[in-house]
Amino acid sequence: MAIYFNESIIYFLIPSLLSLFIGYLLYKLTNSIDIKLKHALIISALTWLLFSLIGALPFYFSVSYFNYLDSVFESMSAWTTTGFTLINNVEILPHSIQFWRSVEQWIGGIGVLVMVITILSKSGLYSYYKAEGRDEKILPSTKGTVKKIWQIYIVYTFVGIFLLYICGLSLWEAINICMCGISTGGMSISNSSFPYNNFAKIIMVTIMYIGGVISFSVHHKLLTGKYKLDIQTIMSIPIIVISSLLIMYNSNISLIDSIFTIVSAMTSTGYSTVNISNFNIFSIGLLIIIMMIGGSAGTTTGGIKLIRLAIILKTYYYKILKSILPPNTIIVEKLNYNNKIINKDIVNDSYIIASFYFIHYLFGWLLLMFLEYDGFKSLFESVSLAANIGLSVGIVNDSLNPIGKIFGIFLMWVGRLELIPVYVLILLPYILCKKNKNKNKI
Repeated sequence: MAIYFNESIIYFLIPSLLSLFIGYLLYKLTNSIDIKLKHALIISALTWLLFSLIGALPFYFSVSYFNYLDSVFESMSAWTTTGFTLINNVEILPHSIQFWRSVEQWIGGIGVLVMVITILSKSGLYSYYKAEGRDEKILPSTKGTVKKIWQIYIVYTFVGIFLLYICGLSLWEAINICMCGISTGGMSISNSSFPYNNFAKIIMVTIMYIGGVISFSVHHKLLTGKYKLDIQTIMSIPIIVISSLLIMYNSNISLIDSIFTIVSAMTSTGYSTVNISNFNIFSIGLLIIIMMIGGSAGTTTGGIKLIRLAIILKTYYYKILKSILPPNTIIVEKLNYNNKIINKDIVNDSYIIASFYFIHYLFGWLLLMFLEYDGFKSLFESVSLAANIGLSVGIVNDSLNPIGKIFGIFLMWVGRLELIPVYVLILLPYILCKKNKNKNKI
């Protein structure tokens, strides 16, 4: 793109050479081993971190007022499909940098799903990922599943670009906006996020819904004629309808803008057609809840996931039911979807991962308030960071306190990888040291 638009290639030449050099050193200085669970998790966590550290260099070279911390924040936001930006005027960026942001999101959106299927699908920790919605085996083999997901993803990307183009967007706008929308990333090449007509808004709502609510296994069934919706898709419809009507009524915006905002928040896309900071407290509070939950498992979205919410609500229901019925009553606990029985391990894992998310929402909220930002807005921004949403009420910008930027990078990182790999990376040295001390004592 830099060559095509006659722009400087130095933005990409240096990080490319650096990436190749690091890869060469790792290849030469390390030996082959049998990958175990701890290795796989560390690889996952380090991959996203290294991507962000190297991917930050094009921003560092091209944005004059960016320091390296700002650049890493921008890069992490793109790779994790969060969509926050610290750039004041994205419209004056070189075309190659605009496209780089879009590519980071497009690869990052599908990348985490492919990573989980490829690396973690046979591990003992895979139950965590089933609980949070990454149980996405479309075909019997892992290779076949990954290939099919990429095929679906690429086809939908091209279809989305075409539909946005016939809506009146330029080809350049359609390419970048669709890549960021289908990946539920939400970065824009416009300073106004999504300043397009109602027809384009409807198309983008569809693109966001496809990317963040309908899982790839459902897409595969639809495309092969085996039409069947999952419980997450069924749950999403009343949530979107009711929430959209409430926000439309309480914040006095049009129905299409209300639906756009809710779908953007649920799917963690982060596109906006209205100024959310002008919403009343009720509407902002409702958006916070929607962002906390997120979209469907097996998609490019972030957050706790609808499947976890379904499992948690079902366990509440069965708990109440057991309290009412006679003690000797046999109850088969099901999700009412394909008569699927709720596994106890999946229930425990759902509660664990959901509680981890809430802890991070809380810590991010407290930190921003410690940095003397407004309490209610701090909660909104914290949830938006940890759930990889990207919607903002004005705190996250280039003037954000450096401590807030560092913790924001951490929240986006752990949120995208669903917490576990990052904490394995952080805690493993401590656990190994403790293990060695115990051996010495023995």
